[in-house]
Amino acid sequence: MAQLKTRSKLLAVLGASVVVLSGLFWIGATVWFFGDENPDRLQDRDWVAQAEQLCSQARTELARLPQARDARNLTDRANQIDAATEVLAQMKAALVALAPKGEDGAVLALWFQTWDSYLADRQTHSDALRQGEDRQFRVTADPQRGDGVDALLDAFANRNRMASCGDPLDIG
Repeated sequence: MAQLKTRSKLLAVLGASVVVLSGLFWIGATVWFFGDENPDRLQDRDWVAQAEQLCSQARTELARLPQARDARNLTDRANQIDAATEVLAQMKAALVALAPKGEDGAVLALWFQTWDSYLADRQTHSDALRQGEDRQFRVTADPQRGDGVDALLDAFANRNRMASCGDPLDIG
């Protein structure tokens, strides 16, 4: 009977050890595999912190503006989109002015180009509203990835832990 209890304890300890070691293995593998080696991950984490702060401030400013979905008519809606687009354009310009050089700068240049496409899509949409075309907001699709530029903005922002720097989702 005592031998059976000892064996049960030993098996329980062994089983728990296997579970713990397996968990540690997968955590280590995940950190190693998905760690900082992603080419979209910026090395200048100080810039990332500054960018998140700038983007967060822009989001606060956007929240103060009238929402496009609450507009009385298409022209009013276009004007509201234009006002929000101006806030985003100023945010992007501030980010560009702070951009580091080197590899991070090259990666950011591509992201800024994506922002340019997104901002142009917003302008195209507000222009269409002024022409009387009540349509869904459409963004440019990246020819290489097939994703919309809004998704690319979000992916990069999320990968670098700058959630406020993605698509503001303010056009309903």
